[in-house]
Amino acid sequence: MVKKVSMQAISFVSDMKTNIPVILLVFGFLLSACMTGKRSSHDFTYSIGIHTDTNGRPVPVSYVTLQLPQSHNLNQKNWKLYFNSYKNPQIDTPDAGKFTLVPVNGDLNYIAPTADFHIDGNTLVIPIRQALLRNISDFPTGFYLVYDDQPDHYHPFTNQNPQYDQLVLPENALAEEIYERNKRLTPESPVDVAHQLIPTPQSVKSNGQQYALTDGFLVVADNPFAGQAAYLVDELKKYTQLGVRTVNDPTKGGIKLKFWNLEEEAYQLRIENTGIEISAGTVSGMFYGIQTLKSLILDHYRDGKCILPGMEVDDRPRFKHRSLMLDVARNFLPKEKLLQVLDRMAAYKINVLHLHFNDDEGWRIAIPGLPELTSFGGYRGHTSDRNHHLPPSHGSGPDSAATRGSGFYSRKDFIDILTYAKDRFITVIPELETPGHARAAIKSMEHRYHTHVQSDADKATEYLLSDPQDKSKYSTVQGWTDDAINPAMESTYRFVEKVVTELALMYQDAGTELKIVHMGGDEVPAGVWEQSEAVQHLLRENPSFKTVDDLWEYFFNRVGGILAKKDIRMHGWEEIGMKRVDVNGHKKMEVVPELRKNGYLLDVWNNVYGTGAEDLAYRLANQGFDIVLSNVTHMYLDLASTRSFYEPGMYWGGYVNPEKIFGFMPENYYRTFLRDDLDQPIDTASLRDKARLSAEGRKHVNGLQCALWAETILHNENFDYMLYPKLIAFAERAWAPHPAWATAPNETFEKQYNEAWNRFNTVLWQRELPRFDRYWKDILYRIPTPGIKIDNNHIHVNTESEALEVRYTVDGGVPTPTDKVVNGPLKEKGIYRFKAFHKGTARSSRMIVVLK
Repeated sequence: MVKKVSMQAISFVSDMKTNIPVILLVFGFLLSACMTGKRSSHDFTYSIGIHTDTNGRPVPVSYVTLQLPQSHNLNQKNWKLYFNSYKNPQIDTPDAGKFTLVPVNGDLNYIAPTADFHIDGNTLVIPIRQALLRNISDFPTGFYLVYDDQPDHYHPFTNQNPQYDQLVLPENALAEEIYERNKRLTPESPVDVAHQLIPTPQSVKSNGQQYALTDGFLVVADNPFAGQAAYLVDELKKYTQLGVRTVNDPTKGGIKLKFWNLEEEAYQLRIENTGIEISAGTVSGMFYGIQTLKSLILDHYRDGKCILPGMEVDDRPRFKHRSLMLDVARNFLPKEKLLQVLDRMAAYKINVLHLHFNDDEGWRIAIPGLPELTSFGGYRGHTSDRNHHLPPSHGSGPDSAATRGSGFYSRKDFIDILTYAKDRFITVIPELETPGHARAAIKSMEHRYHTHVQSDADKATEYLLSDPQDKSKYSTVQGWTDDAINPAMESTYRFVEKVVTELALMYQDAGTELKIVHMGGDEVPAGVWEQSEAVQHLLRENPSFKTVDDLWEYFFNRVGGILAKKDIRMHGWEEIGMKRVDVNGHKKMEVVPELRKNGYLLDVWNNVYGTGAEDLAYRLANQGFDIVLSNVTHMYLDLASTRSFYEPGMYWGGYVNPEKIFGFMPENYYRTFLRDDLDQPIDTASLRDKARLSAEGRKHVNGLQCALWAETILHNENFDYMLYPKLIAFAERAWAPHPAWATAPNETFEKQYNEAWNRFNTVLWQRELPRFDRYWKDILYRIPTPGIKIDNNHIHVNTESEALEVRYTVDGGVPTPTDKVVNGPLKEKGIYRFKAFHKGTARSSRMIVVLK
């Protein structure tokens, strides 16, 4: 059943037999478009609306309106409509005979008319069925039209992000769940925000004193910390007008930076009525002490004055490895935005940037001697012959210069990034994703091959990563059929050595050293290499290799040897400590204890409920592998914050919000592992027999890592929304001491946990995020939607923090900062639209609709 909708809307319909979402594409032929050049002179648009099935569930119908002259009508059957979707899109009945839907590669598909296609008038409906559609990030994106007789000329749709926040779908049930969760945050006693810090120090005490920083105050430092004194002065000049400067006289100075024999990264901060003193035994420890002091100064600086509360802080990190993984390959992150992230990482004492710079969809660092990696692999866009750049993906569209699908860091850019990170005590770990997820590199080197094969065959094959005779059939989770580097070719290892060598030189030029390289290793599908001539030759020459699965260890031994010669440690995803084996006729990955001798550092991501890998991290650590906990269920920041249809993000590993990260228990994460990927309660008894982290295993947990994958991130706004304030919660769990609530007995656990979460959340909203509002207004952090409950015919509303207020409308408009504030129960009937606003600002949550 399809309800009537306007031409400019995506509506919701349903197949009641299968309940699989159906998307309808609607074309209208209205205006003329220039057919010369590569891009149409007119922009095509589409927008989205919502209908529901008889059970109130949203089912998508997408209407794409093409503005074309009647003389170019689609009855000529000479067109293809390209778009991105990795949800197994298909033409739905009864129109399956009118159209052909062809998967191209990865998430790129196109729709073409069949001989039975015909249209009368100027409106055409094409139904597309998808396997899943749980939120707005599942919608197909990146639409553009191409005529067969002009294959390089494309007609893009300019509004690739329709106004999803204006859709009207009541969310009463979810809003009530949020309301009940928010009720826990009513504090029994006020939180002393003035003496609370994030991340929480080992110890912080009020001494009842205070110190006033006046204009022209002085900073004096012991010799090891002269550079840190200069840094502090520069930062305070940037954000205040206090006229601070350094002096060499140890008898002077309102702020003293003192050497004291403390461990790496540890510091002490004393604020008394006679002055301020930071003590540390290392430069990194002094830097973190300055970060704590700087946050206090920025919080208390007003109108040229700054009076700080007296306190004594003793601090050191819980984990030595506190990492943020940023995916700049799927969609590019500009250098300026990355530098901004490094500043926020430093402020919250996160000391590792894991830079995922290559994948199937892009290569983002220029490598001298291999220009094709960025001239070809650094761009995505439409091309009829696939010889200019990579294809569109993740909604990047046909224009190779228009979106985050394209872009890279020049050699100078990357050196600048390394230098900026080094000055903030952040180690940048480059990830050279191999052997899978490597399509950008593979196709770039194939492009190099075709460029030089006629003039210089040796140059053409020198760094080739694929076997031209490979007829292997496989498909990755993301739909790619040609993204695995061939391990049997010597050119593969020349390529790895070349890239690592050039990266090491960039580190050297940045005044630092490349000590660790991440070699990827995740999600290589079954079927790779099986029909490669090069692989079969290698197997014949090495009788110890029984199957292609044995080449997994061979590959990582080879690349590990390249790194070892340069005194570089190998980092990788969990799979490099595992191997694919045959179990009862099925292939699966199993831990190989013997591989621990290689000294790899493993990022362990897979603990998805129901996969059997819930305890994989603990099993690896217990068997002697050094690991970093990167649990998808708690640490993947690109996962949607709630299960709302309107909340952007992935959900395959569940839903992740700041509280879920805060509640992560590294030594016993089962205790707060409460919901599955559908956000439904799990049977905790099913985890009872899973491996526990042993005392020896704890020695191998190097730290924690959160990850922000970029499939759904095309703009700075998306990036900020997914990163903040989740990153702040991660910093708390990675730096702060082991919390008392984590080992509380069952009868008091919930009470202690709720008190701790309330304390953290209060400081977050009353101190941390107001600092963003004052100093970093361009960072558009996420504000949670309000909780709403209908009881006795009254609407009750609450928020996650007292720093938030809720505004609403009942007239159909989107709430603004001037609309009514909810001050009590609401009684009248209607369709209510609510938004939570950070008090005193125009920053707001997305809209939530409740029907009363």
